[in-house]
Amino acid sequence: MAARIGRDALAADPVRFARRYEHKADREAVALISALFAYGNVKSMGAFLERLLACLGPSPHRSLRRGGVKRVPGPYRFQTRRDVARFLDGLGALLAETGSLESAFEGGARDIEDRLESLARRLRQLAGRLTPGLAHLLPLPSSGSACKRWWMFLRWVVRPDDGVDLGLWTCAEPGELRIPVDTHIARIAYALRLSERRTPDRLFSMEVTRALAEICPEDPTRYDFTLAHMGILKACPRHQVASICEACSLRPHCRLAKK
Repeated sequence: MAARIGRDALAADPVRFARRYEHKADREAVALISALFAYGNVKSMGAFLERLLACLGPSPHRSLRRGGVKRVPGPYRFQTRRDVARFLDGLGALLAETGSLESAFEGGARDIEDRLESLARRLRQLAGRLTPGLAHLLPLPSSGSACKRWWMFLRWVVRPDDGVDLGLWTCAEPGELRIPVDTHIARIAYALRLSERRTPDRLFSMEVTRALAEICPEDPTRYDFTLAHMGILKACPRHQVASICEACSLRPHCRLAKK
């Protein structure tokens, strides 16, 4: 199944934006921006990120640290143009303060979720008045949310560079990561009995991660890209399709196949 998904899935994955840049600092900054805005229609999201990155020039990290990014695009779904500008200002202030996102992250508490909470709260603080758009863009793990976009960002920067993930950070281990839960992961994980929960929240994410850790404890999120793109590329349909389902190696484990 992974071979069928292949690297072609990168064409629809927001990690592709970070992979355009050569330098670690630019990849790190663009990874965060791309992950946090990775929601909604794939085409619209990609077009918005293209415009946003064009505003940041050839070195987004340098532009952000200088502050006052001009010609900020927007709105984007739940974020107004002002929300986007304040987020970029906050991110730039954090980079000027710490030098890198990794430095900001590793300076927090020991537990990875606590460190993520600290990073999200610091960015909220630096962005200024918390609007609904900024609250959506910068969710807190303590809210009970699965925080899919935060965990996707961490997957990108923590897991080794395998042609998809970036392998930028050394301050955390792949075994500490949690599966980023979107609608595709939620549906497929439930079908494969990786969780008995139906609500794709923080507890769902933890259950799925524990189930995958039984297979690969040192790197449970290695399966995330393939599972998500099984749904995105319709390799795993919502309802049984004989020509697809009968050839699937996961069929013996699938709730859907047993109906």
